Amino acid sequence: MDYGQIERQTFKTYLAFSGLVLFLLLASFAYVFSSTYRISEITYSEQQNLDYSSINKLLGTSIWLVNDQFSDEFYTDNPTVEKLVLIRKMPSTLAIDITLSEEIAYINDARQNPPQSFILYKNLHQMASSSKLDLMAVSITNGPVPAGFFEEVATFVLTLKKYPISLSNVSLNYDGKEVTVTHFETLINLGGPIDLARKGTLAGYYISELPCEGEIRIVYTEDGASLKGIKNCE
Repeated sequence: MDYGQIERQTFKTYLAFSGLVLFLLLASFAYVFSSTYRISEITYSEQQNLDYSSINKLLGTSIWLVNDQFSDEFYTDNPTVEKLVLIRKMPSTLAIDITLSEEIAYINDARQNPPQSFILYKNLHQMASSSKLDLMAVSITNGPVPAGFFEEVATFVLTLKKYPISLSNVSLNYDGKEVTVTHFETLINLGGPIDLARKGTLAGYYISELPCEGEIRIVYTEDGASLKGIKNCE
């Protein structure tokens, strides 16, 4: 076979390969945008009081083109949602699985005039509310509130949830310097509003296992590596 024949054979092979690739691309394109695979139904729990307008915009679009970027607007419209999962049910149904963020504490900020009350969620979203429900009550009587304060409160509450304690019987107060926790006749001084997850481990232990009518102060050991409780109980 001479050089010209080799070139012609190579060119034919190239054309055949290119044609196959083009055919597959066109077939895929037609498959993706086929009316059969356009979203005609979206299912979700209507018991959740949420704004589904951004999700409903997906009606009529290709089910293959739905991805997580479509969730951004939904999260913006519904800040109490912690997680959104889009589930394709072929050929044309989109199921929405939603996990709401957990309500963590009822916050009363007395630094404001009038005082402001709101629910703190696990994702740190704050929603104005006048109802305490069965949440732990948190009072802020003085300030300023340091950066990360509400995250510390959330980790403290999540730690206490590991113990057999009714959080509706627990209250937390921040006076601008120290955090104190009250559970019936027990007062626990946690010191500054830092490391509240670790401090919560000791607080949960004392409240559930060693009830005290008096005060317990949580302090760091001399080397600063651990925490201990100093009790002054009747």
